[in-house]
Amino acid sequence: MSRERPISDAELDALDESLSPGPVSADLRVAQLEAALGQQEVRLAGMLRIAGNLGQSRDPKKAMRAMVVDISQLLQADRTTIYEVRKEEGMLRGLAVEGEISLEVGVPIGSGIAGLVAERGRIINLKDAYLHPSFDPKFDKLTGYRTRSMLVVPMRNSRREIIGVVQVLNKCDGYFTVDDQQLLTALAAQAAITLEALRLQLELNLSNTELSDLSRQLRQKVRELELLYQNEQAIGDAGDEAELAERILKLACRVGRSEVAVLYLPDSEAGAGPAWVRGGGAGGSSCIRRVEIGDGVLGKVASRGEVLVLAGDAFEAQAIPRTLGGGHPLVVDDAVAVPLLDGDVTMGAFALVNRRDPARRNDADDRQLAVLVAGQVARAVARLRSREDAQRRDRMMTIGQMMSGVLHDLRGPMSVISGYSQLMAGEDDPAQRAEMSAAIRRKIELFNDMTREVMAFARGERHVLCRKVFLDKFVRAVRESVEEEFRERGVAFEWEENTAKGISFFDESKLLRVVTNIARNARQAMGHSGTFRWIIEDTPDGGTRMRMRDTGPGIPESIRARLFEAFTTEGKKEGTGLGLAIVRRIVEDHGGTITFTTETGQGTEFVITLPPPPPEQAT
Repeated sequence: MSRERPISDAELDALDESLSPGPVSADLRVAQLEAALGQQEVRLAGMLRIAGNLGQSRDPKKAMRAMVVDISQLLQADRTTIYEVRKEEGMLRGLAVEGEISLEVGVPIGSGIAGLVAERGRIINLKDAYLHPSFDPKFDKLTGYRTRSMLVVPMRNSRREIIGVVQVLNKCDGYFTVDDQQLLTALAAQAAITLEALRLQLELNLSNTELSDLSRQLRQKVRELELLYQNEQAIGDAGDEAELAERILKLACRVGRSEVAVLYLPDSEAGAGPAWVRGGGAGGSSCIRRVEIGDGVLGKVASRGEVLVLAGDAFEAQAIPRTLGGGHPLVVDDAVAVPLLDGDVTMGAFALVNRRDPARRNDADDRQLAVLVAGQVARAVARLRSREDAQRRDRMMTIGQMMSGVLHDLRGPMSVISGYSQLMAGEDDPAQRAEMSAAIRRKIELFNDMTREVMAFARGERHVLCRKVFLDKFVRAVRESVEEEFRERGVAFEWEENTAKGISFFDESKLLRVVTNIARNARQAMGHSGTFRWIIEDTPDGGTRMRMRDTGPGIPESIRARLFEAFTTEGKKEGTGLGLAIVRRIVEDHGGTITFTTETGQGTEFVITLPPPPPEQAT
């Protein structure tokens, strides 16, 4: 390509284009969004510092040099130059700073990258400056400096005239991003205001009206920077989309000087969603329950995915109704509406509606503010939704594991029911049939108890009904539940009741679940041989102690420290790790304790200690 030929807009677009990132996992996406929010907070703090320095400094050159240094730090650039357009000279005159070194430089308008931006008013963002036909490497050759990445943005005054250029070179970690471009655009607006103020100050021909306008613009810029900074702090802790809307809209409405600020977050699959509306007064946000995509200003922005600045005849020219959408009664006379973008996906819209004093408003400044706020909100919404997706997947996995555990634990009672059903088919004795029928009913009730316990565990509920229990009857219930499956697999089940009174005080159905769960775990660990021994005895204070010991291989060392935590399991193909977590909760609900000792190859012993009954129920 010849350097003598003018560069077309299409060629500039091709050179500015960057690759979109590929898909990433939800966890990585959340981490990326949180890192981006942290980086934005640092940047916005720097922007506020720049605004404060510009407002306080009385030395023009000192203020400009401080701003150049701050821009390099915020964008992590090697070198920053702020050029001023000198039309009478046909030149750009600027102050370049690299580290502690500063020098004044000059570039002809239309020459080089900076001159091209000053001439055409287009942002140029290059990953490799040497690939651009207008880049002039002679300065690199003279100084030994190697230019790599480059970002150049125009500075415009309040009349949208180009009065200078801000140029940053060589990002420390690669090349300048779209976020860097937006940040430098905002800083260029501040630099433009400063340059224009300095010009007017030097020429000493400012009128009172011009001074008042400039002061108002500076105050507005500071308020906007404060808004962006406070937004970053507020939205980082928002728990859901409604809380996010409440936190940002009040401040956005006041700083944006509009009747209301609006946030619209539709569901793309449903084609509609809620919108939150907030004015600058003391009242909270109101919610439009359902706004269709394509309905009103909000729906149009979400469907088109483009920024809309609407006033006067622009509504009719762009076929946009003067409503927010969703049947909201507010008449929209003026609006700056911006899509919320996550990459190429439009997630919703943000709007400043019915701006105050529209005749004195600068549409470009209002558009820029809305775009920056929308970018913050989009990142926060994407982070919230990624987190919700991850939590939803975790919940589904947990429910699946719980259901697997329930079905697995039901196999024991089902085996008993199956055995009794077969015996009943060949039993003529009514008394025997009645006894078998009662046993089946007890197992069915056990099904219900097991299901209720697992669901109560998932909900965090803690309920026990303690009453007097005759231990011989309790032992029979346990034997009825597990003895048959122990016998079928060649494992001995032994018990010993060493209590003085033969009674205890606990929730019988829940303790039945505790003992049978520990017994079945032991039987599974021992395989097709071994012994499980259960001893019941009194404690000195009148409570009850149960010792359950097996001759199995012992608990694996890798899970001993977290044995009673949910989903802790090892070596059991169908295990979910819920059993012992439920066991501990039941024991603790009784006010008791459960401990264990284990030795590899020697077996495991669980000890459950239950407290004595209350004095009024001890007899």
